[in-house]
Amino acid sequence: MSTNKTDSKERSIRVSRIERIHPYKTILFFGILISSLLFLTLSFLFLITQNENNNMPPTLPKVFTLSTILLLFGSFTISKAVSAFRKDSFEKLLRATILTTILTTLFLVTQIVGLHAMQKTGYYTHMPFNSHYFFGIIALHMVHALATVAYMIFITYNAFHQSHDVIDSLLFFSDQGQLLKLNTAIVFSHFVNFSWLAIFLMFLFFLWLSA
Repeated sequence: MSTNKTDSKERSIRVSRIERIHPYKTILFFGILISSLLFLTLSFLFLITQNENNNMPPTLPKVFTLSTILLLFGSFTISKAVSAFRKDSFEKLLRATILTTILTTLFLVTQIVGLHAMQKTGYYTHMPFNSHYFFGIIALHMVHALATVAYMIFITYNAFHQSHDVIDSLLFFSDQGQLLKLNTAIVFSHFVNFSWLAIFLMFLFFLWLSA
């Protein structure tokens, strides 16, 4: 009897925890899950065709290394945003979000430069189906990076707008909704950044194997 009561209590606790999950977190969780499945599917298809044809490009553009460094710095700058929020500092918060936006935008620019350099080598036009997966993985990641830029612009504009309103500025840092939006942006940004790191390392690994 006591066991049944304990089980019922545990179930009610789990249900109440689920009910308390904010829609933002739910959307973020499913978004990351779906994106991860897409990346894994494309990577798996790339892996299969790579093993069959061994059609890696002769080398990766050096600008892809710069892309990786930019995103790693972006993870560092966005991490500073939470501490700025907890210190009630609009200046530090805006600095963190603006720097992250700039770094992610520069990442997109370097990606375009890198893809253009690879296209000039004829890898996309002259190679078989394998190259489509290669460019597909990069293009999918660029869409996610673009979404990061858009969300960071929204976060930055929101903070900047409220910092110039006397009442809103007093309430901003005590608003858990604002912290939730910021944490959502941070988690998604880290996901995008470390997804690229995994993609970059995968490409380097296959280059090493095909050398």
